[in-house]
Amino acid sequence: MGSWPAILKVVSGVVDLAATARETKAFLRPRRVRSAEDLLRLALMYGAGKLSLRGVAAEATALEVAALSDVAVLHRLRHCGDWLALILDRLLAARAGVRRGRGVARLALVDGSTVSVPGSVGSDWRVHARYEPAVGRFTDLVLTDAHTAERLSCVAISPGDVMVSDRGYARVRNFADLRALGSDFITRIGWRSVRLFDARGQPFEPLAKLPAPGVEVVEHAVWIGSAAIPARLVIQRIPPEQVQRQHARLHRKASKKGQQTDPRTTLAAGYLMLLTSLPADLCPTHRIAGLYRLRWQIELAFKRLKSLGGFAALPASDPALARTWLLAQLIVAVLSEDLAHQVLDSPP
Repeated sequence: MGSWPAILKVVSGVVDLAATARETKAFLRPRRVRSAEDLLRLALMYGAGKLSLRGVAAEATALEVAALSDVAVLHRLRHCGDWLALILDRLLAARAGVRRGRGVARLALVDGSTVSVPGSVGSDWRVHARYEPAVGRFTDLVLTDAHTAERLSCVAISPGDVMVSDRGYARVRNFADLRALGSDFITRIGWRSVRLFDARGQPFEPLAKLPAPGVEVVEHAVWIGSAAIPARLVIQRIPPEQVQRQHARLHRKASKKGQQTDPRTTLAAGYLMLLTSLPADLCPTHRIAGLYRLRWQIELAFKRLKSLGGFAALPASDPALARTWLLAQLIVAVLSEDLAHQVLDSPP
């Protein structure tokens, strides 16, 4: 977890720990835990230190941080969620000054990832993330329960942003939210993800407008849903080897469910379909797919978070305690990214 004095120096530089702990009711009076700084240390021991509650109690006693039982640790950590969320937000806000230079459009990759509590058969928590390739870091991380659907408005959006997202975000409300804020989008869609219309208001069928033989990419002017949001639909052929993998995946999925794959889905698997609101003079057709494919960076960032940071190994079932554990993990992930950028010439 690194040097505690170094961690404390960074966090204290962006947030008043004592004041915010009182405001969020995480720390109201000393009672064995002497300060908000010591309470934060306990939370990071638990979340990022991969210690059990009993292990936190033993470590805290050995380091003379606090003399607590595991039950007392549980009680103190259950009330830290709002405070840790505020600390995470302040740490991410401190990155705003390094996001982009003057006059440079801000490209942001948006995605989400879910976490399950022990013994769960579904998803219980969701992290909504914004990642900026220009700085190689997350610039927003928001933790919610799994009932909060993936939505672009869950992360920070500013006028002039270009938000890149996958098919899970192909919703009219997402496109409308971005355009209302003066931001643009590049979003992958499926052949039936959203209702599209042509200039005459007639339904537009993407599968009827695929590239002709020998043509790699085509573009069509479309309007999205009943909101009639103007956009460009870019359809690009996928390399044959990728198409084979897509077909194999579709076959496995259908076989597992005892179903047959819709022929239209099989046909669509051979093409990348992207909707964008970017003007053609700022971003020509051939650049749209290239910008979308930068999504591998946020996927890799999530993989680092889960495999190296252990984010997927949530040990707590109690919602309040689980939230503390997850937020502590995210705080240390942000601190680790900042440290990496201090010692590396380029993002890891």
